Amino acid sequence: MIVPPFAGVRLVEYRDRIALTPLYWCREFVGMGRFKANEVGFQSGEDMFPLYNAIMGDNEIRVIVSWQRYEDGREEVGLASCLDPEATEAEARKVFARSIRFLRMSKEKLEVLEGCFKATEEDHAYIESRFPNVKAAPDPKSTDEYDLYQARLKVLAGMQPNTVGLLKQADVTKDPQKREKIEREAVEAYFADMATYWPENVLKDWLRSNPAGSKWLGEFASMMQKPERELDPVDLELVLNWLRRGYNLLTESELSDAILTGTGQRLKPGTIKKRRVRLGLTTKRQPGPRPKSEQ
Repeated sequence: MIVPPFAGVRLVEYRDRIALTPLYWCREFVGMGRFKANEVGFQSGEDMFPLYNAIMGDNEIRVIVSWQRYEDGREEVGLASCLDPEATEAEARKVFARSIRFLRMSKEKLEVLEGCFKATEEDHAYIESRFPNVKAAPDPKSTDEYDLYQARLKVLAGMQPNTVGLLKQADVTKDPQKREKIEREAVEAYFADMATYWPENVLKDWLRSNPAGSKWLGEFASMMQKPERELDPVDLELVLNWLRRGYNLLTESELSDAILTGTGQRLKPGTIKKRRVRLGLTTKRQPGPRPKSEQ
C-alpha cells in the first residue's frame, strides 16, 4: 500500500477484479554471504527455532538472500536460503544462480510452473504483483477496447471518483510534465478516496511515506465521515468479463443467465440491456433469439 508520492495510478486487471492502483518501480538484487547461524534465520520464540537451532547452532553458514529496492529508497527482503553448515561454496553458488534464474522467469514460465503443483492464492498474487496487467487508455480507434476501458472507469468511479477524474485528465494530457503532475495528484486523490477502507496502521504508514497536500488532506477528512462505497456487482461482472468471457457475443437472454451465474443476481434481459447501454458497452449480437444454425 505504501508508494512514493511521485508514482502514477493505473487501472490494473487481476484474475477476479479490476482496480485503480498506484504503481512504482523497484530493482531486485540477490546476494550471497557467510553469517553466524544464530544471527540469521529463525529467532528465539519462533515456532521453527528449536529445530533450526538444533541443526545450525552457532555455526557459520552460507546465506543466499534476495531483496527489492524501491524508487523511494525503501528496501524489502524477499526469499532467503540458509544452507547447511557443511555446504560448500560450489553448492551455495548453485543456489545463488537458481535464485537469479527464478527472478528472471517470465510470466508465461511462472504460470507453467504454477500448474505443476496446487497453487495457493499467495502464489497467484506473487505472479500478479510481478506482472500486473496494467491498462492504459487505448486508442479511440480500437472501439471495443476503448469502450471497455471507459466503461471500467465509470464503474470504478463509484468507489474512487477523485482518482478516476484525474486519471481521465492524465490520459488526455499530451505534455509529459503536466501529465506527471496530474499523476502525482492522482496518488493523493487515491489516498483520499480509500480513506474509509484502510485500517489505521496502513493510513499512518501511507502518510509517513506519502505526505499529502492540504487539499487532499481536507478531502480525506471529508471522506472519513462518509459511508463506504461499494461497487455494483452486476456492473463489475459486465466490465470485467465483457470481452474475456465473450459477453459481447451473447443474446440479452443469454447474458442474463451469465450474470446470474457470475453474481447470483437474476436481472431481466431488458434490465441488463439498460445497464450495458449506460456503461457504453456495444453488443455484437443482433436482437432476438439465437438463430437455429448457432444453437
